[in-house]
Amino acid sequence: MFPTRNRSVSSRARLPRRLAALGAATALTATALAAAGPGSPPASAAETPATALTVRLDPSYQHPPFQGWGTALTWFANVTGGWPDAQRNALADALYGADGLGFTIARYNIGGGDSPDTTPYMRAGAAVPGYWNRPGPDAPDWWDPDRADHWNPDADANQRWWLTAAKARGATTFEAFSNSAPYFMTNSGLVSGAAKGWEDNLRSDQYDRFAAYLTGALDRAQSATGVTFDSLSPVNEPDTDYWHAGGGQEGSHWDPASQARMITTLRAALDAKGLTTPIAAMDETNPEKFRSDWESYAPDVRKAVGRLKHTPTGRTAAPAPGTSPRAGPHRCGCPRWTSVAASRRASPT
Repeated sequence: MFPTRNRSVSSRARLPRRLAALGAATALTATALAAAGPGSPPASAAETPATALTVRLDPSYQHPPFQGWGTALTWFANVTGGWPDAQRNALADALYGADGLGFTIARYNIGGGDSPDTTPYMRAGAAVPGYWNRPGPDAPDWWDPDRADHWNPDADANQRWWLTAAKARGATTFEAFSNSAPYFMTNSGLVSGAAKGWEDNLRSDQYDRFAAYLTGALDRAQSATGVTFDSLSPVNEPDTDYWHAGGGQEGSHWDPASQARMITTLRAALDAKGLTTPIAAMDETNPEKFRSDWESYAPDVRKAVGRLKHTPTGRTAAPAPGTSPRAGPHRCGCPRWTSVAASRRASPT
């Protein structure tokens, strides 16, 4: 996610410019190699040299400065956070260090977590541990957020290591986000989605408990790492049909009305615990769905949103006067974040 807010120019800020120039040169080199093909014979002196390509930068083409840049921790952190110290610190230096990429943003995934009785089925690293603890056999609605023994405050040590590592190297912006509720709150019994991808997977009677789970997990992650989260995102790419039971990662469909209910329920749960963390929403898969979701929200739902988020993929519909999401940040007084995806289907980052 890339928020837009001014930040001072420093060695960390200048580094991405050097990286961008390097990236442009690398892209041109890669294009040339691709054109030649890996099996192409070397050019002979008799062949006509290729036409030179001149690339000129236009400093007059400017956009508002970014607050920073970064990555979702999630799967890679769930794996590499358990590496030996020398290896994981070297990787953290490369990503968040002043002599590396200089990332300043870290997005932390609050895992839902499948049942320990479920045979593992997700891609490597995708089974992010949940913060719940099941002290006895499984039973309907066994989890009680008010019972200390139903929580595991030491959960997700690998990803939490990355939070502290990012902060120690100068990261300044942190967000917590959820891809799915825990398995015992879902319709399918799995955190990868409903049996039918276009149906909600959170049970209709679990909104309060899921809000309690997110609130409790957020509080425990902050206490364990010393990080203060700047926002909490309860849904991810919600109004889509590609989150289904047995998929390779956590995910969940949310109808716009369900999104709205979750946002207001979570705001109430955070307030009840004295947590002022803004809610980020709705991290939709493209601007069209983002606009449609936002326009369906009632005024009280919009008021509960502290940060607007979407992924800039797909076509962008022409905005309706006075109802475009571009006007949303001005109405709700909150910034807008976007995430960049390399393919049509956006990643959870």
